[in-house]
Amino acid sequence: MVELLIELVVVGIMIAAPSWCLARGLRNGDRPTDATVKAVLRDAGQPDEPRPVILAAIGNPSATPVLAGLEARKARTPRRLSGSLNVTVPRRTARRKFRPSAYATVGIVPAGTTVSFTVPVRGSARRYLLTAAVGQAGGRLRLYRLHLAGGTGAMPRAAAAGTPGGG
Repeated sequence: MVELLIELVVVGIMIAAPSWCLARGLRNGDRPTDATVKAVLRDAGQPDEPRPVILAAIGNPSATPVLAGLEARKARTPRRLSGSLNVTVPRRTARRKFRPSAYATVGIVPAGTTVSFTVPVRGSARRYLLTAAVGQAGGRLRLYRLHLAGGTGAMPRAAAAGTPGGG
């Protein structure tokens, strides 16, 4: 009887622990109210502008507004080595690289909405890295890094059709 009880407890722990981890998020620090970032690469829309722009959509499911800073640059590492999305939570956030002046586009996303931002790129490239620093309630800062692929020619084409929200 005791052995059966111990076995049931062990099986319960083996089921409950992974379920708890999935409910809390696969990465340390994920919360259901964390902002989401999606982006697509677009032509600039100006006939004399060879560089594309990045159209980024930041969704804010929380009850408080968030501050977002976005910067695009040429990607130095291939997408297959770095993945398409990387989210980190920096420990020391008072550094100069996290200040709003370090980002090309800065904006506020109201509570419960999704806002699109146009982020200029500095030069034409085959791959781009979009960095989005999102300041959330409670002093939390999350860095989203998204890799976007351009065209194979000198003038990059749109990476995907529709808007970042999937439209």
